[in-house]
Amino acid sequence: MRVDFVKAVTAVLRRDTRGMLITGDLGFMAFEELASLIGERFLNAGIAEQNMVGVAAGVALTGIRPWVYSIAPFATYRCVEQIRNDVCLHDLPVRIVGNGGGYTYGVMGSTHHAMEDLAVLKSLPNMQLFFPCANDHVVTAVEKLAIIDGPAYLRLGISAFGTDYPVLAENTETLTRMYAARRDPTAPGLTVVGAGQGVQLALNALRHLELASFNVDVFGVARYPWDFAADGALRASVEQTRRVLFVEEHYGPGGMGESFVAALPGLTSFRLLSASYSKDQRYGSPRFHMQQCKLTPDALMAAARELMEVVS
Repeated sequence: MRVDFVKAVTAVLRRDTRGMLITGDLGFMAFEELASLIGERFLNAGIAEQNMVGVAAGVALTGIRPWVYSIAPFATYRCVEQIRNDVCLHDLPVRIVGNGGGYTYGVMGSTHHAMEDLAVLKSLPNMQLFFPCANDHVVTAVEKLAIIDGPAYLRLGISAFGTDYPVLAENTETLTRMYAARRDPTAPGLTVVGAGQGVQLALNALRHLELASFNVDVFGVARYPWDFAADGALRASVEQTRRVLFVEEHYGPGGMGESFVAALPGLTSFRLLSASYSKDQRYGSPRFHMQQCKLTPDALMAAARELMEVVS
């Protein structure tokens, strides 16, 4: 998603002369053209993420609208105090961009994994979260971020089980995408919801494991706080099926699944597939990590079968 982000933010900064981008010494072979284009509005703050966020807050107080970029755990965990005190409590238009959400940085280990970033940031005042479902979803997210007047976080990642499954419908306000629809809306069914890149597990199951043989709706959600008043199709699906299978490449506690089920009471059943941690875990590719914690298309299919048995 980084390539798509660079293209999208370049387009924004080309037309928005109040905008700037601050990087924590990252973006080699990515930001060179942007830096040349915007000149002094590009700043390399060095490997000093806490100071970087403080600088962003300072320039935001002068009317500048900064974007801050680093690897996701460095952009979030390392400087959460500065994000809270300097950015969120002052409700400043600082857009924090974390590249490598979830297990994207695979073999580099847990210090480079972002498995709690959404949980940490969604608890902060005034913060909005964006977590695109696919590469071609990034532009829409960046355009939304560009006009936000308060704090926001953009989580970029890569799917270990990626696919190019077509989008049936997209809500450009909430960023929610619908990828599959129930064959018979009057029959018992299931709503599958993926948060950001997590929806790719469901899409892989649709393509390779015949999830489509079930009576399911598949949605990808990409923006928090939820706006179910504007998400008519998703809300209607949940109200009709009353059974939700939620998947996210993030730890369960404090994650998007927890917030989703809390916001939609009255479900007959809810199942969350999320990442997990073990001190005995080994390190490898993103796909290896997801298989290790049983966050796979096969696991999703098994959960769907269990929920559909409840339906019957």
